[in-house]
Amino acid sequence: MKRFIEEGEAGLEDRKRGRPKGVCKVDLKAIDAVRRLQKNPALGEFRAHAALAQVGIHLSPRTCGRILTLNRRLYGYEKPTGAGKSEKKEMPFASLRRHEFWTADVRYVDHRLPQLGNVYAISILENHSRAILGSALTRSQDTIAFLSVLYRAVERYGSPETLLTDSGSVFLANRAKAIYEALNIRKEEIEKGRPWQSYIETTFNIQKRMADYHFGRAESWPELVAVHDGWVADYNGQSHWAHRERKDGRRSPAEVLGWLSGVRYHSEDLERAFFSTRFTRKLDSLGYATFRRWRLYGEEGLAGNEATLWLHAKNLTVEYAGEPLSRYDVEPASGVGTGGLLVVRRPTLFETSYPRSWAPAEALRAGRPRRGRVAQSIQARRVRSPAAPRIASVAAGSLCLHGGHLGNERSRIFCQLSSGHASANLWRGLFVLPKARKRTERRLPPCLSRCFSIH
Repeated sequence: MKRFIEEGEAGLEDRKRGRPKGVCKVDLKAIDAVRRLQKNPALGEFRAHAALAQVGIHLSPRTCGRILTLNRRLYGYEKPTGAGKSEKKEMPFASLRRHEFWTADVRYVDHRLPQLGNVYAISILENHSRAILGSALTRSQDTIAFLSVLYRAVERYGSPETLLTDSGSVFLANRAKAIYEALNIRKEEIEKGRPWQSYIETTFNIQKRMADYHFGRAESWPELVAVHDGWVADYNGQSHWAHRERKDGRRSPAEVLGWLSGVRYHSEDLERAFFSTRFTRKLDSLGYATFRRWRLYGEEGLAGNEATLWLHAKNLTVEYAGEPLSRYDVEPASGVGTGGLLVVRRPTLFETSYPRSWAPAEALRAGRPRRGRVAQSIQARRVRSPAAPRIASVAAGSLCLHGGHLGNERSRIFCQLSSGHASANLWRGLFVLPKARKRTERRLPPCLSRCFSIH
């Protein structure tokens, strides 16, 4: 009828369907693009179709499937193993509008870097658009790691009406519940033994197909982070199966989410909601953050930048831009209203994607956390009198002052001698390894070199 309306009687004649002879959308460029994608054996025809559309090559999923089959015969690529078709179940938390439901969960990431230990992906999904609002790779699945991801998601997109999780203790901690209440977020859990009620389980299956191949080939922590960040960008930007029949033409999670946000908060109100857990400090010239009379090492390469400190009941994490730099076991001071830290011990310095000007992490991971110092109590202040006789070390050993005036505020002296080792931390809290002692002493200014003798 359409041809009759447009062409009259001539449009009623039978014609062959399809494109005219000699017109074909599949060319060598498209075949080669599919071949490069096919190095990841877990990608199927729809994911190949979505990835090609992202770079401007528009082929149907069926056409991509035929090219995948052709390349398997030519190059011997593996065929992806599908989960098989299952009966579609009614979702109890189906969303009718954006930011009605957010879903959070944790997934173990398989990699080949044994020195890193377990690595987890903590993600937050917006149910209506299927967009990833916040996601991070962490080395632990604890409340602090989850709250860090939640803070960045709320800071950018506002808060949802309901946050949906499983019954994991990470999401049901008292501090997390206090933050939900402060942000007016209703907390819901899926039924036990029914993970299909969570939309993010499907998203993790997509991550498994799109990113696990590249996670397994990463050779360092920065490469793992780059793969994860690339997956988040590709996932949000590519077509999603759930949106293939939308009438408004929006196909990707980012397009469906659009500009709409949840309840937005001023930065002061958001910080007040996280006041007992999250703190910000500026790193000094040596990469230390001062917190409750303790100097905590973050990263010297980030000196001058603002770092985030996450305080939990038994540990404290120094973080920058969502990536943990170091972690310490802490013991709060007893007494009402003290708010201090009695003990800071067992420092752990994480490998990061930022350049490090020195490498103490190997010594810490080798079980030698006491050689040198990355956490210091601010009790050894700068010397105010030329005749200051002595500064007591926090640990075993002592450091004697022969005299000399240190009038510069920046020339604070923090010292510690490790038990049974002839090593010291001198000159503004510098982390010193025993083998680097001579090199460090050469870096001391003459006014300090004449003041010290080690016992």
